[in-house]
Amino acid sequence: MADYDTWMRAVARVLSIDLPPAQAAAGSANARETPPDNSPIKVQTKPDGTMVIEPDSVPSAFQHGNTSGGKQSYGNMFGISEEHAMDVTGKVSPPVTGGAANAENVLSYDASGVVQDYPYMEDAVIKRPNAYSAGPDSPPTFVGAELLVHEAKILTALGEFDQAPGSENILKLKGAGLTEFGEPFAIREKLKGGSLDDRLPEDKGMDEEPLNDFAGGLLAGVSFLQKRNIFHQDLNIDTIQFREEDSTEPVITSFDYATAHEGVAADCEDGQHFEMEIGGTPNNQPPERFVDGAELSSKVDSWAGGLVLVAAAAGKNAQQELIDELQEFRSGSSNDQSLLDEKLEARLDGTPDNIKGAIKGLLKLSPEERLSAEEALGVVGERAE
Repeated sequence: MADYDTWMRAVARVLSIDLPPAQAAAGSANARETPPDNSPIKVQTKPDGTMVIEPDSVPSAFQHGNTSGGKQSYGNMFGISEEHAMDVTGKVSPPVTGGAANAENVLSYDASGVVQDYPYMEDAVIKRPNAYSAGPDSPPTFVGAELLVHEAKILTALGEFDQAPGSENILKLKGAGLTEFGEPFAIREKLKGGSLDDRLPEDKGMDEEPLNDFAGGLLAGVSFLQKRNIFHQDLNIDTIQFREEDSTEPVITSFDYATAHEGVAADCEDGQHFEMEIGGTPNNQPPERFVDGAELSSKVDSWAGGLVLVAAAAGKNAQQELIDELQEFRSGSSNDQSLLDEKLEARLDGTPDNIKGAIKGLLKLSPEERLSAEEALGVVGERAE
């Protein structure tokens, strides 16, 4: 649970009450926010207490324009680092062209690739880019490979913070490299509990105890990312999953479009800056994403996290109805916070006060007034007796 000062400040922001400047919140005595001493990862601490992960310090399985190890480079873009890459020679099928429907053992797929079972490692899946070919004699084109490499580097970095609060709510990477066919891959933990979308009925949210557990885990994971200046950009009921069927502890997945102004999420493997394009469903994005030239921050994930909690608390129908009603705020035709709060009250009738308070704090139209995930976690922690 967040300390009293953090909770009071979060409640004050929800209720628009002025308080004196905040004091630094004390962390858990057993938590370690930074990587262990023997980790290669280097971080820079910013004045606000957040940190930036230095991209050059992250061990990568991929090297730009390198074809070491006898591997065929994808489009002369990626080679492998023998020190950090996993060898899957003889363990994966050739690239399957023509779409994910033609691939074997497909568990899921998206714009950046296909996820398949990987039986050579316990509880593991392998993600490979979508493959297409112009003809039987043409080499395959891998679509989404750059995003897969980007995600693998971010997850490699975040895996070095495994003692930090919220790290258990982040997908774990097990290995990465190039297949013998020249395609990048990432081996990740297998999540057996499905997605939040799979679990929620259309017209009902979670019961109170599972809801509190879920909200605490979700906000802990988002806080973990916000403290490391990583903007996920695609938090939704599909990208929030669970390790086991009976677990209420959420896992944040799908870092394909994660970005930042600086640090590992801002870095492309070729040294270029990762474009801060809108990732995921545009209608799940906060109002500032639709303002030309607006300065973006990690509060984009506070907003999206709030929408996820609406679904968890009130069901998928209530979330979709709210998203539809938010059009007037996305279009700029309204910036009336009281009107939005009225809509939230209507959609969250019967929701426990602590969850409702966190959602209302996360769905502030102004990024400056919007709660961080850590502040919202303080609100969730104060349950009615």
